[in-house]
Amino acid sequence: MIKLKILPPTLREKKRYIAFNLYSECKIKKDEIITFLWNNLINTYGEIESSKINLWLINVKQIKNSKRFQYKCIIKCRRGYEKEMILVLNTITRYKHSRVVIHTLGTSGTIKTLDNKYDLL
Repeated sequence: MIKLKILPPTLREKKRYIAFNLYSECKIKKDEIITFLWNNLINTYGEIESSKINLWLINVKQIKNSKRFQYKCIIKCRRGYEKEMILVLNTITRYKHSRVVIHTLGTSGTIKTLDNKYDLL
């Protein structure tokens, strides 16, 4: 039986986590959030640069609010591309004919730090 070898930490890809609040007029599913994040990323930077950013949605938590739908989200991207990803988040204004606002909370190297700072999980 062959044992799989994992990559040592020095060869692994470095990653950063970005926390943000998403406010919407309509209810949005996790799959839809992934779709419009990727679509805006590709529209802004193209497919090649988007693949370098390596976007991944980690967590979505819906907050109960009577006036609008609010979500707390965490995404993962490659280290060094945080500013590009925050730029893409700030350009999102509409989804399916309803207004959407994204407020970036902060970035970190670990999910635990983001959770302690912004109470996301």
